[in-house]
Order: sequence, then C-alpha cells, then structure tokens
Amino acid sequence: MVREVDVFNYLPPVFHEIKEMIEIAKVEDPLLEQLWQEIENALLDMFLLSATGRGIKRYEDMLHIDSMATESLETRRFRLITRFNEQVPYTRPVLRNLLNTLLGENGYELTISTTDKTLKVKIELTVKGMFEAVEQMLERITPQNMLLTVELRYNQHIKLANYTHAQLSAYTHEQLRNEVLT
Repeated sequence: MVREVDVFNYLPPVFHEIKEMIEIAKVEDPLLEQLWQEIENALLDMFLLSATGRGIKRYEDMLHIDSMATESLETRRFRLITRFNEQVPYTRPVLRNLLNTLLGENGYELTISTTDKTLKVKIELTVKGMFEAVEQMLERITPQNMLLTVELRYNQHIKLANYTHAQLSAYTHEQLRNEVLT
C-alpha cells in the first residue's frame, strides 16, 4: 500500500505561487512515494509469509538454497517454509504434524514400516509443483537407515467418473493420470 505523497500541501501558502517550488514539489512526490514503498517492502521482507521477491532471495541466500528462474514466488516460499519447519530428530507425531502443516491433512499418505525400515509418502496431486521441496526435506530429516520413497498420488477412477467420455477424450492417458483436471 503505497502512501500518497503531496509535498505541495506541506509548503507554506507563500510558496504556492512560485513556479520553481511547484516544480520541485512535483519532482519530489514520486521519489518520496518510491521511498515509502521501499520502507514497506523492508517491513514485509522481515517475515517469510509476506516477503517480496527480494526478501525470498535473501532467505534463500542465507540457507544456501538455489532456485530456478522459472519457479514461482509461492514455490520458493514453500521451499523456505519446509526448511524452517524441519526438526531433527523427529518422531512420528512430529513428522505427521509437519506434513499436515505443509500439505494438509488429506494431502498425503504416510506409511512407516519399522520392520522393513521403510518410509513411504504419497503426495496429493495438487502439490505437484512442490514435490521436490517435500522430497528434499524428507531426505534431510529421515534417518539414514530407512529407505525413503516419495511419490505422487495419481488421479483415480472415482475422480475421473465425474467427467464424460467426450470431456476426457481431450486429454492423453498421461495427462489423465498425472495432471490436475479443471
């Protein structure tokens, strides 16, 4: 929310007739508005959930996270949130709480087998863009003696049953299986 600046209103009435003072006020207005915007951005960048692109970049630099130019700001923010939410060592309740926070309670399936030493997570299709961030986070916090498998949970027949054959024929088999349908 940029603050509107009008330097002319702050000038004493005696200066309202002087052309130079009017022009100086006109030149200063955009500069002061830009300054207010920079101050506001600095305040927004102090918190991860409201950070601008420059603030997200600063957090990534602090945590040594490389991002691609094609990634959205929300994907980069999600990756940072996953890094800040990591707790080592973790317990099953902490892991479930972490996954609930990041993906939602119905956004994943978690299977842990202590006898086989496996941990399997199937991520809901709606978070496909954040798959890599979740996978990297799980690789960092899971014990090294467990086999970690992270997969996407694909579209199932019950979800596709709501569409007609004509609507589905516009998609390939791979799109029907892997993409979020609108």
